Amino acid sequence: MKKSLFIKIFSINRILMLLIVIGLVCNFSMVSANNQKITSVKYELEKYYSYDELTELLGQLELEYPEIFNYSSLGKTWEGRDIWLVKISDNVTIDEEEAEVCLTGGMHGDEKQGYEVVIYSIKAFLDNYTSPVVNQSFTERVRNVINNTEFYIIPMLNPDGIEARTRKNARPNNCLFGKTIFKGVDINRNSGYKWELQDEYPFRYRRCWPIFYEKINVKFPIFDFHVFRGEGCYRGPYPFSEPESQALKYVIENHNISLYIDHHSASDYIMYGWGWNHDLPYVDEPFMSSVSENVSNITGYRIKHGSIIVYFGGMRDWMAAEHGVRAMCFELPKTIGDNRLLHLIHENGALKLEDNVPILEMCKTHVVVNLYFGERAMDLN
Repeated sequence: MKKSLFIKIFSINRILMLLIVIGLVCNFSMVSANNQKITSVKYELEKYYSYDELTELLGQLELEYPEIFNYSSLGKTWEGRDIWLVKISDNVTIDEEEAEVCLTGGMHGDEKQGYEVVIYSIKAFLDNYTSPVVNQSFTERVRNVINNTEFYIIPMLNPDGIEARTRKNARPNNCLFGKTIFKGVDINRNSGYKWELQDEYPFRYRRCWPIFYEKINVKFPIFDFHVFRGEGCYRGPYPFSEPESQALKYVIENHNISLYIDHHSASDYIMYGWGWNHDLPYVDEPFMSSVSENVSNITGYRIKHGSIIVYFGGMRDWMAAEHGVRAMCFELPKTIGDNRLLHLIHENGALKLEDNVPILEMCKTHVVVNLYFGERAMDLN
């Protein structure tokens, strides 16, 4: 009797599990159909690009869109990977007198969302310029921006870090365990602006207690204790010592960039202002405030000052101080990534900033944001 009852309960549980699986599959089909209706590019995948996949994609895009797209190498990383620079404009081989916008992703290799939204925007701009993918009105906006601006894009600024899933690059340091534990430099601490300030005033800028001092502005790799989680902040042996920081420096110095946007991932912030000082007025403060508020309305992200974590040698600080570039940063929300089951469970793919966000939803949002940046840059020309 007990055995028969157990068998019945077991059978009922199997039937319930089967019904749940069928429901999830049906739900997945509905989500996929909805995504197809609002797609921004011709082909979509719930995935993150590897460096090799990006390289292959760029070659395909140049063949498909040679009039408005090209790419070139800004140099090699420590591990021999090219740092790719993409240009998108209507006369792509000519340096025209137009507003110039620079986008970067993957400065910190373990912040995957940053480079993925940039890659997606590249594809979306090209596809929608050629023919209406979303609608005719959106295509007209894309064509207006590409015909009147020049986009310079480094989708993976730190490809070595991306492949290793670490914050820093792959520089082998000349110290004990310098090729393993203490390997790498934080690119966003390697510029020449205020690089030595922490050494000149070691106590004035210390935050709270010594671990913050070490994490934020470490100068010597052997004290870069956070490398055990890939989060070290070693700023290199000297300013612009790294091929990645040199690559970005080259773009800024050889083009008239009016607006720069760097993509990271930690939360849901829009940041502008000096990273080293909270009180000084920033470059074109009214413009930056207006842009940030409008982007916040699009994304729901909060607006934070750049010095929410005080740091020195920041790339945005350098380009603002030395070249007057209006520079801002996104700290993008956490994402579900390529786990389709979680994508289904997560409110049918709806955007929810305080929780994990489907990467495709975030990418689509930032196509609109980056298009808006192009439109605002045209006002500056």
